[in-house]
Amino acid sequence: LNNIGTVYSYLRDNSKSLSFFQSALKKAKETNKIEETSIILTNIGIVYSQLGNYEESTKYYQKAIDLALKIKGGKILWEAYLEIANAFKHQGNYIAALDNYRKSISVIENIRSGIDLEELKATFLGSDRRIESYHNIIDLFIKLNQKELEKKYISDAFRYLERAKARAFLDSIEISKINLTEGINQKLLNQETELMNEISKIHTKLLFPQITPEQRLEANFQLGKYEEQLESLKREIRAASSAYANLRYPRTITLDEAQQNILDTETAVFAYTIAKENSYAFVITQNDLKIFPLPRQKEIQKQVQMYLMDLTDVENQDFNLGYRLFNVLVQPGLEKIKVSKIVVVPDDILYFLPFETLLTADKGREWLVKNYSIAYVPSLSVLRELIERKRMNGQKPAKDILALGDPSFGENEAEPGEVEANPGIPVFSPNSDYKFMRLRYSGLETEKIASLFKPQKRNILLRDQASEENFKEQPLSDYRIIHLATHGLIDDKKPGRSAIIFSLDRDPKEDGFLQMREIFNLKLNADLVTLSACQTGLGQLIKGEGIEGLSRAFFYAGASSVLLTLWAVNDQASYQLLERFYFHLRSSESIMSALRKAKLEMIHSGTLSHPYYWGGFVVSGKADRIIFHRTPYKWIVLTLSLCAGLAILVLIINRERQNILSFKD
Repeated sequence: LNNIGTVYSYLRDNSKSLSFFQSALKKAKETNKIEETSIILTNIGIVYSQLGNYEESTKYYQKAIDLALKIKGGKILWEAYLEIANAFKHQGNYIAALDNYRKSISVIENIRSGIDLEELKATFLGSDRRIESYHNIIDLFIKLNQKELEKKYISDAFRYLERAKARAFLDSIEISKINLTEGINQKLLNQETELMNEISKIHTKLLFPQITPEQRLEANFQLGKYEEQLESLKREIRAASSAYANLRYPRTITLDEAQQNILDTETAVFAYTIAKENSYAFVITQNDLKIFPLPRQKEIQKQVQMYLMDLTDVENQDFNLGYRLFNVLVQPGLEKIKVSKIVVVPDDILYFLPFETLLTADKGREWLVKNYSIAYVPSLSVLRELIERKRMNGQKPAKDILALGDPSFGENEAEPGEVEANPGIPVFSPNSDYKFMRLRYSGLETEKIASLFKPQKRNILLRDQASEENFKEQPLSDYRIIHLATHGLIDDKKPGRSAIIFSLDRDPKEDGFLQMREIFNLKLNADLVTLSACQTGLGQLIKGEGIEGLSRAFFYAGASSVLLTLWAVNDQASYQLLERFYFHLRSSESIMSALRKAKLEMIHSGTLSHPYYWGGFVVSGKADRIIFHRTPYKWIVLTLSLCAGLAILVLIINRERQNILSFKD
């Protein structure tokens, strides 16, 4: 009865909806079902809110809250508090609305804190309307600021913006600082190794071209079973870990902290919250914060989807939609500020939009990247933790770069034209026939890039040497940069299966797929990881959390920034762009500045000026870092050389002067 009433509520047939809810309520009371009664009371309140009768809806919400408090029903309370807050807001009772939004968020975060795994924490916040509590309180703080012009409301709005963003990612960065295996029974660790080996064996089996559809289905069934066991074991290890038990998760950053400790005078942060009704952009500089409204979620989604089609169509030459999006998303925030760097904190579909490709004029090709270096972060709280983790580490990598490219795919290497360069399929779909085109330019890319570094400071893995086993055997924490030029495959349903593809052979120890779950176990200390593969910036999009994909795994493993791709990039164009990127990086440019300069060279090249060739590469994380500073001793040598030259010149002048005097005598 309750569910039928809910369907009629969605259809806005309020009369029938109320009839079914009242029948459901009567049954629930007769059978003393307190939890069900509370749920139904909330639903009746929603119908009265739809009718505009907020006084009546408030009564039902309050009854639901009173019942839920008796049984400590958190999963009921958060929604009841959310709905009564919405009703108070519509009535203009902002103080009561604020109080109930806070209560809703408190219940949500209390439930969330009891969840063991970050991936489950991530989906908890983003599902079942829970993110609306955050969106609505942000909107209310902004309305209060407009009404009363008090700065505290703006600071509070920013605080809840940060609380709604990438919280599971923030927790995972903190977990990455500790050794979870410390004090753990070796038997549990051995079980983990055995399960990972079993999973690897199945992946190797799936690579055989001769495998039948029935065998493939059976292998996938076994794969799912082992993955469930691995997840269960992961929980058991954490429950037994003393380091995990003592873990204290970081709090979200405040506005004052962000302005004083994160930003410099050249940087503006554009942080977005995309909601059903009221969306906003926050523009934070070192001395100011301004907020401007955005169109509704559906309108933004529609425009961005259309523009992404324009960007990835090489034949298209009309980018006017990029100018319209610039005016909506960026232009209001740039008024009266002078900066050279923009850090984007995206939300919703904006995770897929390269802001560099927006146009600042309605005529010509005045891309935003011409005037600004641009980087991306999941939240400013995450950026703070990345900076802090790097500072605490203290260890300076001994080598400059580990570069891997042009892996050999053996029997799974496709002939030209047999498959697309990027199949665009989940990694382990039951019906997949795993064929990979050789990326010939990736080998050239790897060699050219490596040539910029001293032989003793670099390591190159090509063709058969570009294996997963060889990669894992490297002292990965010794490298400032890890460059991977190969195929990437994304599974947006099961992100843990997303992978970077190495050389493929029949070795059951390593299957050649460096999966997201394996990347979490790597130990890196890299300033930069470059994923020169297709769509490495994609993954499962979770409301409030962002993209759950490969880049986050590399951040967890110890990377400070990740260069990734938003679409299927062109092999040859990637080689040219990245070669120039590393040239500028070696010339003491910051990561984001080096990427900007490389993109500008592509834009001015003529042949590769279309945004399809350069727009897909973006950098996330601590991207204003200069990895290779100008070496002081070079300047000392140059200064000494100049001084010596001047001294010799003075001696020559004095000698000539003496000769002239002698001649006169």
